[in-house]
Amino acid sequence: MVEILLEEFEDYYKEKLESQFYKIKKAVKKLLADINEGLLEIKVCTDHFIEAGEGNIEEKALKSLHLFSDKIRKEIDEVGVPDEDITYDGMYNLLNSIKKLFTNINDIAKKSIPKFQKQLQAEIKELSYITRKLSNKQKALDDFLRKKYTEVKEAEYLLKKLPKLFTLRENIEHAKSDLDKFEKELEERKAEQEKLTEALKKIEKNVLFKELDQQEAKLTQLRMNINNQFGFKKALKKLKFELEKDIINNPNINIYFLKDFLKNPINTLVNESRDLPKFSALLIQLRQVLEKNKLNLKSDVKDKTIHQINVIFNEKRIQNEIDTIKIIRSEIDDIKKKIEHEGLAIKREEIKNKISSNTMKLERLENDLDRKNKDYLRYLSSLKNEREGIQKSIKHRINQEVKLNITFNF
Repeated sequence: MVEILLEEFEDYYKEKLESQFYKIKKAVKKLLADINEGLLEIKVCTDHFIEAGEGNIEEKALKSLHLFSDKIRKEIDEVGVPDEDITYDGMYNLLNSIKKLFTNINDIAKKSIPKFQKQLQAEIKELSYITRKLSNKQKALDDFLRKKYTEVKEAEYLLKKLPKLFTLRENIEHAKSDLDKFEKELEERKAEQEKLTEALKKIEKNVLFKELDQQEAKLTQLRMNINNQFGFKKALKKLKFELEKDIINNPNINIYFLKDFLKNPINTLVNESRDLPKFSALLIQLRQVLEKNKLNLKSDVKDKTIHQINVIFNEKRIQNEIDTIKIIRSEIDDIKKKIEHEGLAIKREEIKNKISSNTMKLERLENDLDRKNKDYLRYLSSLKNEREGIQKSIKHRINQEVKLNITFNF
């Protein structure tokens, strides 16, 4: 097996083709030389036009003759005849260029030759003869390519697959570079996140935050305990509905207090005056309505609700619990003022915001890293498959096992 760098393979392969298809390549070079000779003959013929025209035609016609000659020479210069890197594609393009040349010569001749046709009959016949010869050489090359060059053409086609290997290698290098960049940035972001988290923990270890957490936990638990005593809210909602619809008419019920209580029971009681007179009055009126069964509740539900109201009146806990809520809230306000005075709240909020922002950046980086890693692996897989396919084709074309060595810049 021959191991060869990807960059060196094209020259190596072309040498093998030159050796393997030596006779065909030699014949092609002869055909190309004939075509090149034909093109030169047309240029020489245009010189003959100028030489014959000097002193024999009028100045205006002579000017047209020079223009005719210059245009044809320019058209010939645009016909590219392969000399070293001879391939099917190059020769196919040459055939098309010659067809185009004939068309352009005919167009130029139609416009120019009538101006000096009588004086330069011999030269016109010479140009016609040379172009016919070139046309025959063109046909000879065309026939040769179709009949003799098919195997060479297929062998040359393999070279068209090489650019994809270079492109895939470039994609792999770019993807790896991006991966390294994202991984580095991700590590930096993780380190920053750890730093911010530690800073937050340090601030939150402050005794004021501990006290605040304890008081807020007490407040939450106390609110839950009070709310658990309000099992009559369903009956109150039905009472409110029937009062608003005038199904029940009871002027002793404060409808505004009832609405406030249903929206936020605890805050409504906190804002009440001492001994909760409005609350007590509401419960008394509710109990009376229930006892008269004006809400049409099921017996068990009605009895249970009346029992809950009686418990509140008998135990008289709610006033003490509301007072406790006021005390805890006051203590919480005092702690928050101390925290604010020491700037701890602002620092904590700033760190939390940074943590939140950094978290989003981390998520984006992780997504970018995942996407780029998939690209990288896909490119690697494609490169492997493409290389294996080309190596099999190489063995088929030149009967030689070749391993393409592909190096990366990373």
